[in-house]
Formats: sequence, structure tokens, C-alpha cells
Amino acid sequence: MKEIKDLTPEDIKSMSYNEIIGLVRETNRTPGGLKTIRQVCEKLLLNSNSKILDIGTSTGHSALEFSRLLNCEVIGIDINPMSLETAKERLKRFNLNNAKFILDDATKMSFEDNYFDVVFAGNVTSLVSDRDAALKEYWRVLKPSGYLVAVPMYYIKKPSEKLVEDVRKAIQVNITALYKDDWKKFFVREEDEIFEELDYQFKRCTDEEINDFCQKILQREHLKELSKESFETLSKCYYEFMHLFNENNSHMGFTIFMLRKKEEDIFNDPELYHSTLRI
Repeated sequence: MKEIKDLTPEDIKSMSYNEIIGLVRETNRTPGGLKTIRQVCEKLLLNSNSKILDIGTSTGHSALEFSRLLNCEVIGIDINPMSLETAKERLKRFNLNNAKFILDDATKMSFEDNYFDVVFAGNVTSLVSDRDAALKEYWRVLKPSGYLVAVPMYYIKKPSEKLVEDVRKAIQVNITALYKDDWKKFFVREEDEIFEELDYQFKRCTDEEINDFCQKILQREHLKELSKESFETLSKCYYEFMHLFNENNSHMGFTIFMLRKKEEDIFNDPELYHSTLRI
């Protein structure tokens, strides 16, 4: 991996959206940000004894928030070393002893079986080339009583083919336009059940909000190490990416899926007597 000062305009042009995020050290949040993290903690009654794995942690936001809220063991993994360096720097500033970050591949993780109480996967699964292998790994490292939390983004309004193609180029993954039912069929296997399912949609930002955000991020001290030409290339790419994803997100929503093994797999028989709320 090159030092920042050695990056050429060609290097930057070849970077994916996620690599650019790692370079500028943007806080890459799961869909819904801190609100999503809090919902998961509250709904699953997580505490200081919980062991959480954050898949595709990027610059560490979700893992650090879990650790700050719960003071529990949290491990964040990612395949981008540049993003992980930022996550580790932030970890030092927060002085959280129970969190750590590891370079690891979600499709073949280095953890033992049945280790974690929660596997948390934001929208990262959409970026994994072998999603089936990743999902198999998520469940492998979970305890039998554990929860898989997935927060996939999907289209709630049909996008143009040009928009989808532009996103493909930006993330450098051959995605297709997926909808909620597509992700539900993928994540919810026959042996699993939905413990909680929460639906949201994104708000569109104004061009002014996007431009102000980009300007603030690009003022970061470490980016002054770039040559003038490389910085100009980075600025152009970053503004274009942010506006592209604002347009894309205006067509999208996301769901917080909290999944677990079916009760009958544990208690051997289904639930018979159901109830409704009395008004």
C-alpha cells in the first residue's frame, strides 16, 4: 500500500468508492447510523457480556459505538487496510479496551465456530463477491443462540439502468437492482426466523448539503500530503461520488433484519397459542 504522499492521480482514479472513503477517512456509517446501533442494542438486550462481530467495519463507526454503549467485546473486520488504520486511530482516542480491528475476509473468516453472540453486517453484504459464502460464515461463527443482524439497502423506486451502471463503476462490484424481497429471500433461510424487522427510507440531501460536506472532509490535514494534481483528482472523484450516491439513495430504503434460529429447532415443537393486542 502506497503512502499518501506517493499517490498519483492515476492511483486515485482507479480507486473504488470504498477505497476513496478510506483515503479521506470519512466516517462510513451503517444505514441509519447510531440510531440503528441503538435499536439493535435495545431490541436484543445486549450488555457488557455480549460478543459482537462487525462485518466490513470500514473506519470503525459501528464497532466503536457498540463498544462505547455496551463496554463489551467487539471485533471489527475489513479487507481495506487504509480504513482499518483510521479505525485503529479512533480506537486509541476513545481508549476502549474491549474493541479491536482485524484485517479479515468475510467469506473465509479466521474465527472459531460458535464464538459470537451477534454478527452485525450493515450494507456490506451487497459489496461481497461471494455472498453465499459470506452468509455461511456469518452463521458459522455465531453461537446457536446468537443473532445475525443485517441492514441491507435496496431500491424502493425503480432506478434507471444508467444510475445502476454508474453505481457499479463507483463501487467496482457488478451489482443488480435489488429490492427488499430479494434481500429477505437471501438472508432468511428455512431454518431461521425474523426476530425483528424495521423498515426505513433515505431522505435526499440538497446539493448545498453535499458540497458543504465534501468541502469539510477534503480539508483534513493528512490530505495536504497529496500533490496538487492528486488532490485535484481526489476532489473531483469525491464530489462526483457523493452526488451520485445522494441520487442513488433517493431511490432507496433499508431494513434492519434481526435473525435467529427458529424456536422449534431449540424447543422441538412450534408455538400453538397466539395472541393479539387488546385495545
